Amino acid sequence: MRKGAQLYTVIANWPEPREAHWLALLKARAIENQAFVIGVNRCGRDPKLAYSGRGQIVDPRGNVLADGGNKEGVFGAEIDVASLMTYRKEFPALQDLKFTSL
Repeated sequence: MRKGAQLYTVIANWPEPREAHWLALLKARAIENQAFVIGVNRCGRDPKLAYSGRGQIVDPRGNVLADGGNKEGVFGAEIDVASLMTYRKEFPALQDLKFTSL
């Protein structure tokens, strides 16, 4: 984010019982980073758990642009970088961040 990332890809292994958490956290990452988020999640089963997929593309305001559903497949959405830059200018929350070195 410090270097101006406009899109994040989140690869995950969230099981079906925690699907609501997965979806909420994708929106949270998009909102807090003022960036697009593409989330891809495992689908199918292993010996202990089911995985529901539910990959999504989320805009910087937390709106879902695309939902991949519960089956293996491909999904997509149009990413408007110009609207992202306008949004960041209108709501400059990232300027309030204080970064410390580790």
